[in-house]
Amino acid sequence: MGSKRKRTAHDASAGAPDPKKQQKNIETTSSKSSSKPSTVPTPLDTSAFVDNPKGAVLKREVQLYDILSSEDSSERLNAANAIVEGLLGGNGVAESTLQRHLERRLFRGLASGRKGARLGFSVVLTELLAQLLGEKDLAAQKYTGLTFEKVLGFLVAKTKPDGDLSGQEEKDHFLGLLFGLQSFVRAKVLFGDGEDDNRWDTILGKLLELAKKKPWIREECGWVIVEALAQMNQSQAEHTLESLHDTGLAQSPEGVGIWLTAKNHFSDMKFPTKPWGQSGNPLEHLKSLAKALKESSNEDESDKTKQAKQTGNWNPQLHFVWKVVLAQYAAAAKEKKHGIKSEFENFWKVAVDENLFSASASRERKFWGFLLFQHVLQESATYGKLISSIFSHNLVRCLINHVQEKDRFLNRAADKSLKILIRSVETDPKLLVIILPRIIGGYGTYNFDKITKTKTVEKLLGLTDDKNAIAVIKALLEPALSVDGADPEVNKEAEMRRQLLGDYLLNMIRKVNVLDESKDISWIEEQALPLLAKFGYGQESEFQPSLSGKTRTIFRNRLTSAFAHLLADLKGYSFPCNLLHSFSPDAVEMDNGIVGAKDQAISTLEKILMKIEKAKPEKKAPLQALTLLYSLVIFQLYNGEPEAVTILEELKHCYDKLIRHKDTESSDADASEVLVELLLSFISKPSALLRKVTQHVFGAFMTEMTAGGLKLMTDVLEPDESLRGQQQLFDQEPEDGDFMEEGSDDELDSDVKVVDMNGDEGHLNSHLAEEDSEDGDDDGEAESDNEGEDDEEAKKLDEALAKALGTRVLQQGDEESDSDADMTDSEMMALDSKLVEIFSQRKKVPNKKQEQKDAKETVVNFKSRVLDLLEIYVKKQAANHLAFNLLLPLLQLIRMTKTKQLAEKAHNIILAFSKASRAAKKSEDALSVNISEQTKLLKAIHLEASKDPSHMFAKAASSASLLVASSMYKVDKGSVKKIAGVYRDSQVAWVAGEVKMQAAFFVEWVNWCQSHANPSSS
Repeated sequence: MGSKRKRTAHDASAGAPDPKKQQKNIETTSSKSSSKPSTVPTPLDTSAFVDNPKGAVLKREVQLYDILSSEDSSERLNAANAIVEGLLGGNGVAESTLQRHLERRLFRGLASGRKGARLGFSVVLTELLAQLLGEKDLAAQKYTGLTFEKVLGFLVAKTKPDGDLSGQEEKDHFLGLLFGLQSFVRAKVLFGDGEDDNRWDTILGKLLELAKKKPWIREECGWVIVEALAQMNQSQAEHTLESLHDTGLAQSPEGVGIWLTAKNHFSDMKFPTKPWGQSGNPLEHLKSLAKALKESSNEDESDKTKQAKQTGNWNPQLHFVWKVVLAQYAAAAKEKKHGIKSEFENFWKVAVDENLFSASASRERKFWGFLLFQHVLQESATYGKLISSIFSHNLVRCLINHVQEKDRFLNRAADKSLKILIRSVETDPKLLVIILPRIIGGYGTYNFDKITKTKTVEKLLGLTDDKNAIAVIKALLEPALSVDGADPEVNKEAEMRRQLLGDYLLNMIRKVNVLDESKDISWIEEQALPLLAKFGYGQESEFQPSLSGKTRTIFRNRLTSAFAHLLADLKGYSFPCNLLHSFSPDAVEMDNGIVGAKDQAISTLEKILMKIEKAKPEKKAPLQALTLLYSLVIFQLYNGEPEAVTILEELKHCYDKLIRHKDTESSDADASEVLVELLLSFISKPSALLRKVTQHVFGAFMTEMTAGGLKLMTDVLEPDESLRGQQQLFDQEPEDGDFMEEGSDDELDSDVKVVDMNGDEGHLNSHLAEEDSEDGDDDGEAESDNEGEDDEEAKKLDEALAKALGTRVLQQGDEESDSDADMTDSEMMALDSKLVEIFSQRKKVPNKKQEQKDAKETVVNFKSRVLDLLEIYVKKQAANHLAFNLLLPLLQLIRMTKTKQLAEKAHNIILAFSKASRAAKKSEDALSVNISEQTKLLKAIHLEASKDPSHMFAKAASSASLLVASSMYKVDKGSVKKIAGVYRDSQVAWVAGEVKMQAAFFVEWVNWCQSHANPSSS
């Protein structure tokens, strides 16, 4: 690209064809640059001007013209009104005074590049010319010396670039001439009867002369002619077009705009035969039109002498002719003209796609193309169904190429195009079904986001609503169903599209707020989920090539993720439940035993659904929870989970015991314990869905929990967060050498970020500090063991390599030799395969440190999820005496764990229990506790508190102790003596130095006593 001239604000105003937009743009720029808020202009002196002003009168005149040059439009208009009133108000000033202002102030000021001078001065000139030469015709009645010719002469003389001027000053003079000529047009004094026709000929001649002389201003000259067309009659318009043709501007962008505007105003006018034919419609000559719009010279044109030369400079704004041309198609589309879509598609292909976006097109012309693309999208309501035609081959290719690399010249233009595309769909969601197929199909690509490194498709799918969802799903499905061809690349493309289809459907589902009942999300249940299930579990012959096992697995995973999102609350049970009846799992291989288990499960499921319909609202939760479990385990059965059949049997046991309240001979196990075991098996797996399901089901069956069931949950909190602890939790047999040093500081990206409290400043638990010193020797032993293992592994590797190479192991002091110098190529190839085999086997050796890290992550996540369930329990069952059985295990976890987040989580559960207990006390929920059992629990808590003197543990123990004390006091106020006795014994042991405890533990007890003291005694 050639050097680009940067225009100042006032120059840019002249470059814009629409003066209203010019002023708006300038006002916006000035308002942004000024930090002062715009204020209402103060009234100005409108008294008449004098011929020879001096002193204050001269000062006022200078100030008015200075304000007229302001960049603030309101100030300019205020000054313009004052000047016009001062010149022509009342009886008007003397002719000499008016002439002085026209000649020395206004026309001279047009050549000024200062601030908004040209804008302000042209406004005053337009008004003065309208009164002098227009309807009032003051030039004939009062100012007889100020004829049209004389006034025009002032303009020409004052804007003539004489003398030694700089390039910018010369440019300012030509712009001043343009603004002056435009003032004559806007004053509407050029057309009428008689001699008025000569006025337009004179102005037209000046405009054409200026356009030919200075091509960089040609667009603005053309726009002034377009403005004048509205004031002409047909014969004047015909004469104007003839003059344009004679000057060689007919086949320029300006000529096209003028031709089309004239055709709109005068449908039956006579057009010059060249260059646009007798119809005068450039749209019928697409190739010539494309060259004109591209500002390309026509090499086939015989009459080259009349052809206007190119502008020679590049404007980063769209030429006004483009909007004129596009307006023709928009109007035809609005009138529903037959074949208009095809016509527009041809125009866009020839004039835009093969013209501005061709492989040989310059970057500047491609930039214009992007501006056109953006314009049509921004005015999408105007173009209607024509929008689909703008996603042409070269445009889409160029858009993808330039948006994917940040360093591409047109990256910002392409990126802005995509942003405008998204905003247009946000404004009008109906556009989604038009635009989406064009970027993932057609000339686009199904993996548009991946190739362009944007989130365009993702954002578009997020704009799906209940009205267009089905059409969007159809648009996503069609390109993925059938991919033509048979070579491996086609299969690869098909796999990619189908896997992305699963991602797209999941993306649509995840954008939905399930809890917003005002939204219609029936399309999820009727379209999205059945598609995921059908493609994951069914035999679909419509796919060409057929679905692979890998793709089916992806669809199943996406379905699981969709369930995880939809189960925001227990009401979401209907999604997996209803889905089971919407497809046939004929792609799943099942033997007779599995089919029987499935049929029995579905039969039980239908019975539960019937019970839900009949049940009262407060009784539905357990039924819904069991339905949710049944439906999801059936999906696990389809997935080939080995434990699914056993889980279905356990669910049947829970159904019989907890719902039907029926004793079964097959098992004497407590139903709540069976359910807890089942839930624990769910949350032991790294699945967001199973975690949500477990929480919903546990919340529904909380009232059915027994002490044994809760004990199963708290037992999970006991083992260490280590490989040994993992083996204890999951009944795994330890292997020799499995146990490593357990004080690892590894951090894991999971439910809980694993942070070893050994590294915390001011140890959270005192036992950790003690273990630090005790583990010192263990660390050394572990390191030496690891070094020994490393030496052994290195020795084995050396022996294997020596055997492969046919040499002996190199001993210390031996010299190396070039043993492979005489090997043949075949021997080298055989050696290479042996080395690959040796190192592959070495990679298969388990990494002990990684195993320890994975084990720690597994145990920490498992404990964290169990704590989530316990938190639900204490918040909802604070009045249940079984909840107090959780306090001691929670305190022991805080004291024993080496993971800070687990300790904090357990402490927060105790605090939540305390808060919920106070709320239950206010609501007067029945609390039945055994004073004797609670006293034993209180003593056990005090004993636990004495094992760790850390602040956090003392605070947690104090909260638990006072929680038990409050429960005893609520049931029997006389139990305060027993409570005080326990505190007294602990305090005595503390003072005597028998135990280490925090003073805050006893301070909080005193505060509790004060809050419960009888008002009369206090």
